[in-house]
Amino acid sequence: MLVRGIRGLDPQLASKYVPDASGNFVCLDGSLTIPFARVNDDYCDCPDGSDEPGTSACNNGSFYCANRGHIPARIPSSKVNNGVCDPECCDGTDEYESKACPDRCLELGEKVREEERVLALLRERGAGRKAELVARARELRGEKVEELAQKQALLKEAEAAFLRAEELKDALEEREAERTRAREGRVSELRESRLPDLVAYRRFLSRELHRMRAHRDSLILLLRSVRTGHNPDYNDAAVSQLIEEYAVFTEAYPYLEAAAAENAAEGSKARVEREAAMDRDEGADDVDFERCRAAIDIFVNERETLSEDVATLSLLLAALRDGYNKNYHDLEVKAAVVGFADYEATRERDLALGETESREIGIDSVRQRVAEATAALDALVEAPPQADHESATDADDGKELADARSAYWSAQSTKSSLSSDVSDLKALLYDTDLGPHDVYLAVKGECVSLDTGEYTYEVCLLDRASQISNKDQSRQDLGSFAGFTDGGHRYEGGAKCWNGPERSLKASFACSDEITVLGITEPEKCEYIARMTGPFACDDVAAVEAPVEQPRVKSVEHDEL
Repeated sequence: MLVRGIRGLDPQLASKYVPDASGNFVCLDGSLTIPFARVNDDYCDCPDGSDEPGTSACNNGSFYCANRGHIPARIPSSKVNNGVCDPECCDGTDEYESKACPDRCLELGEKVREEERVLALLRERGAGRKAELVARARELRGEKVEELAQKQALLKEAEAAFLRAEELKDALEEREAERTRAREGRVSELRESRLPDLVAYRRFLSRELHRMRAHRDSLILLLRSVRTGHNPDYNDAAVSQLIEEYAVFTEAYPYLEAAAAENAAEGSKARVEREAAMDRDEGADDVDFERCRAAIDIFVNERETLSEDVATLSLLLAALRDGYNKNYHDLEVKAAVVGFADYEATRERDLALGETESREIGIDSVRQRVAEATAALDALVEAPPQADHESATDADDGKELADARSAYWSAQSTKSSLSSDVSDLKALLYDTDLGPHDVYLAVKGECVSLDTGEYTYEVCLLDRASQISNKDQSRQDLGSFAGFTDGGHRYEGGAKCWNGPERSLKASFACSDEITVLGITEPEKCEYIARMTGPFACDDVAAVEAPVEQPRVKSVEHDEL
């Protein structure tokens, strides 16, 4: 375009390209004055190149392309008439000598204007959606404020109800505790009064067990002597039967034969001392009712086992005595028969001794009192606290306490839930940055995601970000919302990377009426960048409807021109 007949001149500079009274031109930097006729004479006179706006003479000059129908532009003077159609000069004026470049400005301008119309529509829709979010935020804030007031009133009632429930529960628990203490006192009194009977019975059983163990040892030693010392040449059927049946016993209880031999080898004095030591150790249980009762239970079980063993072994020797061949001169067998007779005499004496002790102690009465005390104690310990009261109303005390505890826990749960709701609402309304005009209030916590193949990335607005494996659906925490950045969000404090930092994500937004995730990158280890769209990045409606600023001159050197 020619301005005042000067090719390549920016119209904004036209006033400076007027000859002075002497017909001269002053270089734009003021460094030189030349005749105006030297302007665009294809020779560079001015140091700043301002005298050659329309030629390529000055390597530091610039050429103005008017580009009618599109955006005007500046190009370096060196590109003028260089045989190349410069894309910045869509009107082709940079090659005015050859006229080889067609004017494409209307075509390109229409394409740009169409893109601008599309962007303007997106901005308009995004601004509209943003306005909707702001309007909804105002409604929501009002609703939340009202909800907070209601929750605070309910919380006050719930706190009062909780205090009443707590007082009732505590009172009923104290009543139960008093009854429990009274019952425990009766239990302690009964245990103390019956402990002497228990001790007498335990000691009686202990002496009886000493004698029964000795009986079993004697029988085992007699049987062992037959098994190891009989003459197999006689082939006595009774002896063979005894050995076979005794082998069954020793296989079931292999340790008893060795123990019997060891006890026999210690001598009567050592045996008395060993039994006395056992009595002293067992006597430690005599100071406590329950320990003594537990010891008696053990003794009774052992007595039953000993009785069975003695009966079994006695039958074996009785069968030998009645069935062995007396014509055989088998000394071990005959010695066992004699020994069994001695054993029976000893057992009779021991039984008589036990009966004498039983009469002297009155063991039947002792056992009766122990049984009665045990039954009474079991009833006291296992029965509910109110069971030992005579009042008819006491039968309902357990249900009353259970109901009071249930009401207490229910009241506590209600109070805690309301307290949490009140705290959350206060934090949301007064402590949370929800963006300009609370624009994020209506979408806080809303989640959007992007499937990238191996992973799906999920961003929940103002809440948290996650990386989800598409293989096993496992989640990696990429962080919780930590605040706003210029045009975006920060999510920090996620799961720690192996040998790296805690995972984090930064989200940037482009204007759109829809909230989407466009792409995810990881420029640094475990530090993610999310490109997103949303109405938050759009201008307000008023700004969108404002007159559009005319396009400025494009320059390959200085955009501000």
